[in-house]
Amino acid sequence: MSEFTNEQKQPFLRGGRLVEKAFAELLNNPNFSSDKEDKLEHWDVKFDVKGIKKVKRSDSEKNEHIHWLEIKGITGMLGWVYGKADFFSFEIQNYWVVVAKQDLQSFIAENIVKEYTTYPTLYKLYNRKGREDIITMVTSYDLCYISSAIIKKK
Repeated sequence: MSEFTNEQKQPFLRGGRLVEKAFAELLNNPNFSSDKEDKLEHWDVKFDVKGIKKVKRSDSEKNEHIHWLEIKGITGMLGWVYGKADFFSFEIQNYWVVVAKQDLQSFIAENIVKEYTTYPTLYKLYNRKGREDIITMVTSYDLCYISSAIIKKK
């Protein structure tokens, strides 16, 4: 067994924790999830916090104009969209876009094209080669439209 944690092995996990902590600074008495709760129940600080991502991992820059939604995880189980968090907080450059789980699930049902693509495409289903995940990409603009709140970063 390796003596390194997942966070030491994968720099993007460390970045995720930094994003979660930045959002938690806006909350009174934040309640952080354990690693197990984060992985199995998909919540971070009563919210599932999502940082700015790249369209493709090979891209040089992150893109605040899109966000990935995980319908099914890499193990084939339901993804974080269907986890235990009641709200999601999506990071954009200067704000946090807070979206209720039910609103996000309704948006997916109404707007995602149930067609698979081999290249990341807005509003279509995508799964990465060799994985059982199903993900889709949406615009940050649409997340703002269905948001419960938009909070300016400190």
